[in-house]
Amino acid sequence: MESASFPEDVLERKVCVVGSEPVENYTVYIIEVSDGEHRWTVKHRYSDFHDLHEKLTAEKKVDRRLLPPKKMLGKNSKSLVERRQKELELYLQTLLQQFPEATPSPLACFLHFHLYEINGITAALAEELFNKGEQLLQAGEVFSLYPLQLYSVSQQLRLAKPTCCSGDAKTDLGHILDFTCRLRYLKVSGTRGPVGSSNIQESSLPFDLSVFKSLLQIESASEDG
Repeated sequence: MESASFPEDVLERKVCVVGSEPVENYTVYIIEVSDGEHRWTVKHRYSDFHDLHEKLTAEKKVDRRLLPPKKMLGKNSKSLVERRQKELELYLQTLLQQFPEATPSPLACFLHFHLYEINGITAALAEELFNKGEQLLQAGEVFSLYPLQLYSVSQQLRLAKPTCCSGDAKTDLGHILDFTCRLRYLKVSGTRGPVGSSNIQESSLPFDLSVFKSLLQIESASEDG
């Protein structure tokens, strides 16, 4: 578990809007995101896309005209839903092409990168440890990490990418490395079966524990996904 082979290629991210489903008086679009061999689904209504776009345009990240406009008349008709599905897919694909490396936080959150994608997972963990790491170390308690988190950190280190892709110092990988270097009690808590809405099987993920320099105890546990 500590030493295993990793895929060699830099992962390619893709996004497709694969379907839709009616919910009360609105339509939810089903989005499939892939990061190399890992895939997961996210569901959003049009207003979520609009909120995302507002955040990105406020940060002057994208052209305001990029998002297809809101249509009220016949908004749930089959033809409009199918056309909008294609337009929203093109919108998301354009955003991923525009930000191949440093994905803006609103887009990363929208696509659930913090749950399933290595950069998003490590950024979320780094920010948590930036805020609470010192307090956790001082308490001397067992700290739990998921295999997917450990895999993501190992991948980040192996790829030798910049330690802070987002430009936000709170998400720098250094916060994780400082914490793991000093942590004494670790629990690796994995999930049986796929993680969330993804095809990720944590039991098959390789990771490297060499970043833990001060461990006195390590335990492992599994829980249902």
